[in-house]
Amino acid sequence: MGKFIGRYFVRTTALLFLVGCSQIVEPVVLPELQKEATDQEVFEINLQALSFEAAKSLNAARYDRLVTKPGAAFSADAVSEASLSKPFLPSKSANTPYMLGIGDEVALVQYIDALPTIGSIVNGVDSSQSASSERQNTTTSASSSIISTSGRVGADGSLLLIGVGRLDANGRQISELRDEIRTILIRNGQAPNFQLEIKGFNSQKAYITTDLLSRSSASKAANISAGIPITDRGITLREVIATAGIDFDESVLTIVRVKRNETTYTIGLSDLLVKNSEELYLKNQDHVFVQSFSYQPGKVFLLGGVTPQIIPILPENRQTLAEALFAKNGPLATASAQRSAVYLLRGRNPVQAYHLDAQNPLRVLVANEVELRPNDIVFVSEQPISTFNRTLANILPLRILLRDIENSNIP
Repeated sequence: MGKFIGRYFVRTTALLFLVGCSQIVEPVVLPELQKEATDQEVFEINLQALSFEAAKSLNAARYDRLVTKPGAAFSADAVSEASLSKPFLPSKSANTPYMLGIGDEVALVQYIDALPTIGSIVNGVDSSQSASSERQNTTTSASSSIISTSGRVGADGSLLLIGVGRLDANGRQISELRDEIRTILIRNGQAPNFQLEIKGFNSQKAYITTDLLSRSSASKAANISAGIPITDRGITLREVIATAGIDFDESVLTIVRVKRNETTYTIGLSDLLVKNSEELYLKNQDHVFVQSFSYQPGKVFLLGGVTPQIIPILPENRQTLAEALFAKNGPLATASAQRSAVYLLRGRNPVQAYHLDAQNPLRVLVANEVELRPNDIVFVSEQPISTFNRTLANILPLRILLRDIENSNIP
């Protein structure tokens, strides 16, 4: 019995020991961490030497800056300039004939007992003629009398003019009313010598709303919202901007949006003010929004044989790759940095990698020609590498950085 108990004790103790060892030897792997380590994005990387020709191509790239979209707490976001200012306009934008509406005022001038000369009778007045041309083509004798009257298009869409009667005016062109009045006068035995013009444009309006950052100092106290009458000659978006007291300031990004029904059109102020840019005629109930966004300094990331750091860049300074490499505490300031293995990474997926051998003084001249752009990555290896892709695959922070740039998660 004692031997059995002894053997049972020994076996039980051994079993517990093995179980205890298994818990110590076998690592505990958290699924989330394992997924983060194994599911890294794979980036296609194209490698080429950094030459003067490559520098010219790099400098031709757009300087896409980040701007801050206003908001509270986490709703404020940093987005690229290009994503906000990409033009989106109607395919065609022509001035359309003006349609009379409720509230419009119309003036009628009749010439009674006139002795017209050839070509002086205004037969309904051609709709293509202006008031001035009509007056030039109309002559009256000294014995003629002039009757002037005006009326407003009422809520029921009718227009009452003395000597003519009540006309259905809502939704009609002024030329249509001229034809109808000519017919009425002839039917009444009167010479159709008259002028008919729109005196007050009150039925159609566009609206503009601006923020304080967009307006000139002289108009800071003005209302930020205003209604703009639309006349028979039409009004363009450029004209509205020019008369709204909005300054073009290169230090901010100003975006102009036009909301028309359920569609919103967009154009950057700098593109709108280009001399030969397409005209956009505003329509009734269009709402123009002008908003300016503050630029953020661009960021260049330094990795490799240096403590990872971020250096700010500004478009007006045009910092070069050489300035970043040889700056105090820069990538080439440490003894461990391998000067023959300097890489400039640009783009998303694929990533374009440019190799520079900074040991060669002549190659440094190339680096001095390369202008940096926001989200560029400057990488300096600390050890010889057989292939550039294998080195990148072993650098987790760089892979995460590339992923964040790809997803626009850089604050």
